[in-house]
Amino acid sequence: MRPLAPLAALVAAVVPLVGCGGETTLTPTPVTVVGSVQQVTIAKGNATAGKAVFAAQGCGSCHTFKAAGSSATVGPDLDKALKGKTPEFIRESIVNPNAVIAAGYPPNVMPQDFGTKLSTTQLADLIAFLSKPSS
Repeated sequence: MRPLAPLAALVAAVVPLVGCGGETTLTPTPVTVVGSVQQVTIAKGNATAGKAVFAAQGCGSCHTFKAAGSSATVGPDLDKALKGKTPEFIRESIVNPNAVIAAGYPPNVMPQDFGTKLSTTQLADLIAFLSKPSS
């Protein structure tokens, strides 16, 4: 077991030096965590304005949602898929649609750019609209 002592001494001497010197900036690689919803603060939105966002973004061409008068079947029926879901879950489903995939639907169908395409106000309004209980 004695031959490992010089190696251990070398590692002990080198490891503290690894972080020294150089001005390298590391950029983290984005990672999608499936099945996790981020905790974020969501501004209070206007559900009436959110209905207009839903229509303008073409959400009704893929989703059924009674409040919007839509009945498409490309994506999940939002009256069922969002029932009992939190505004945080709804936000994550919009800005990171592959975080949680509804059963029976493939990933990468919903556009991935709503998080950058919608303003903070539009997103809050859309969440308010989608959060309203259906009548």
